[in-house]
Amino acid sequence: MTEEKAATKSHRSTRRRWTIIAVNAVALTGLLGGATVWLALMSPLPRQTGRIELSGLSEPVTIARNDRGVPRIQAANREDSWFALGWVHAQDRMWQMETMRRLGSGRISEAVGATGLVSDRFMRTLGLRQQAERSLSRLDEPTRAALTAYANGVNAWLTSPETRLPLEYTLLGVRPEPWSPVDSLLWQKLMALQLAGNWPDDILRARLARRIDSKRIPDLFPTGSPESTQGLSDANWRALSAVIPAAVRPAPASNIWIVSGTRSASGKPILSNDPHLPFTAPSYWYLAEIEAPGMSLAGATSPGLPFHVIGHNDRIAWGFTSAEADTVDLFIEKTDGDNAYRTPEGSRPFTVREEVIKVKDSPDITLRVRETRHGPVISDLIAGDLAGPSDVVAFASTALSDSDTGVQTLMRMNFARDWPGFAAVLRDVQAPALNVGYADVSGTIALTTVGRIPIRRSGNGLTPARGWTGSGDWTGWIPPGKLPQTVNPRSGILINANNRPTPDKYPYLIAALWPETYRAERLREILETRKGMTIADMVAIQGDIVSLQAVEVKDLLTGVEPASERGREAVRLIADWTGEVSGDRPEPLLLATWVANLTRAVFADELGELYDPQSPPSPQALIGAFTKRRYWCDDFSTPAAESCEELIERSLNQSLTDLSADWGHDMSRWRWGDAHRARFTNPVLGQVPLLRRWANLETPTNGDNATLSRGSYRIEGKNFPHVHGPSLRTVFDLSALDDSRYLIVPGQSGHPMSPHYGDQLKDWSDNRSFRLEHGEDWVLTLVPRPTAP
Repeated sequence: MTEEKAATKSHRSTRRRWTIIAVNAVALTGLLGGATVWLALMSPLPRQTGRIELSGLSEPVTIARNDRGVPRIQAANREDSWFALGWVHAQDRMWQMETMRRLGSGRISEAVGATGLVSDRFMRTLGLRQQAERSLSRLDEPTRAALTAYANGVNAWLTSPETRLPLEYTLLGVRPEPWSPVDSLLWQKLMALQLAGNWPDDILRARLARRIDSKRIPDLFPTGSPESTQGLSDANWRALSAVIPAAVRPAPASNIWIVSGTRSASGKPILSNDPHLPFTAPSYWYLAEIEAPGMSLAGATSPGLPFHVIGHNDRIAWGFTSAEADTVDLFIEKTDGDNAYRTPEGSRPFTVREEVIKVKDSPDITLRVRETRHGPVISDLIAGDLAGPSDVVAFASTALSDSDTGVQTLMRMNFARDWPGFAAVLRDVQAPALNVGYADVSGTIALTTVGRIPIRRSGNGLTPARGWTGSGDWTGWIPPGKLPQTVNPRSGILINANNRPTPDKYPYLIAALWPETYRAERLREILETRKGMTIADMVAIQGDIVSLQAVEVKDLLTGVEPASERGREAVRLIADWTGEVSGDRPEPLLLATWVANLTRAVFADELGELYDPQSPPSPQALIGAFTKRRYWCDDFSTPAAESCEELIERSLNQSLTDLSADWGHDMSRWRWGDAHRARFTNPVLGQVPLLRRWANLETPTNGDNATLSRGSYRIEGKNFPHVHGPSLRTVFDLSALDDSRYLIVPGQSGHPMSPHYGDQLKDWSDNRSFRLEHGEDWVLTLVPRPTAP
């Protein structure tokens, strides 16, 4: 071999060796990187077996988890049980708890930067944290002890050497502070805002009054009549609406029904409850069982709070629906210079405080908050004056109270033994206003409305009141003894699906507007002729997908005779449909598209930019336009007068064109479930490309806005995403409470890599609830750490 060939061969060998080294290095880096990512994803998963020594316990506690991750806590005393609940909440949902307290405290921007300012500025203006701090001192000693024990459990997990924080902390560069009892009180404050009636519509009605004849506004809100509003510009009302965070925009709804022993197979009551909330991942709810001396609880807790919100003890069961009470009013105030405002008694100085908001990667922001006798001035959140230099808007809410002991009431409910004791506890509820359903092993059933509901000097609270006149002032609360209540009705049935619980001659105003009554009517239709009902029957009713609203709408629309054969085919399809809103059927998709196009044709010309295509006027408003108020059908932008029948056929043709383009020409192959899918989005991990596929969950669903299995949707082009519905399903059988059934969505865990992050999603979509059965496979024992000698 020549020297040249030898050199060439050596060079090739060296290059090959370095190539192999480089490839191995890249592979090793990839493996290490993958291992690091895998470790970051998997290490926060909770430890479920073994023995852990902790300070803060007085006796050992066992935590047995079932195959869905639901813990059963067995403790020697109540304080240790609350400690253990704090531990498991932190294990599974610490980032959710972190988000809740940051939201309530107005500290989102510290974690996410300037994008959190809209939320923080609004929450700091309301001052929820200060109110929670003052409320803590008003709680009785047992409640404070429970909150402290729970906080100790959370903090024991945070400081445990083996704890690995959820990935969100790492991604955002956040370190958790110790949990405090005040953090738990924020849960109740936020829930009170979210169940406060649809007060943002007060702003919409104020804007509508500037665009259309005020006599037409009740057509869009069929069960109420607004008053006129003066002195406000539409541009600034629009700006004010934009500063309301999505997290506190009310979205209340729920079903509850109770049958007495006269209608059940066992001779004991059965209580069914499914609260409806916007969908998110993880769930609002966390299922848990607790056993301790004098304490046997099972049901739904909420991370951040040590008490069962919906559930049963060994004697009673309870559940809730939103009372739909109007507990928020906006007041227009006339200023008297920069530091005072007018009242019926003369000028009064604003109460002023400053809030410093820390913003990640940006300078701090100082917020000057002015407060009036009605509440904080929220119009200071928008640039410039709201409607001139003399007008501001104050926010009055029963949630803004520093004397609210609602968390204490919840604790006492957990330990009530009978209806007199339970009812006495409820008299102290302030916010939110709720309908509370009750059943006990002795056979008593009851449904009652609770909470502070304002009495107004005048007006109905549908539009902002004139604060300087005092005409809309709150003069007190509806007396607790005068709120609606029914105990042991002769019918043996109690129902509430957010429908009005009072007769027409009821002397007090709970709300001027009520949701449509289709769900309540459907429940009566099902229950009134039934006897011998079982827990399986009640579970099946929770999955009912017959829409009485769809039946009413289809009967109205199918009276037309379209000119085209395809139009006639579509009308025949809808006319023969039973109103069962199944994801496997084409009719719900055809009707929803038809109604969306028709609603736009009827209302968009008059409403202009106030027409929201994602959330248009309700089908009830559309029905009213075709039956009583046909003047809406005329498009005022055209010279010719359009009839309702013309719009019905025109909208049908447009719908068929749209659906054929989106889903194919064969309408028998269209499927509601393809367009109507429930989305459960993780607010942080769901935004990370590599993690999105695990963090965000989606499934096709049945139902519409009016079905018992509620499928409330938004309109997004060809899709009707299911965004609001049953977040929890419970059925409590008072003859055998251990046989009670549960479902939450999407699962118990807040960690996307956990098997329990989304393992209830399929069962939820198919309405397959389960018992809280426990084995011995996953048992963790928490024991007191020995004290140093």
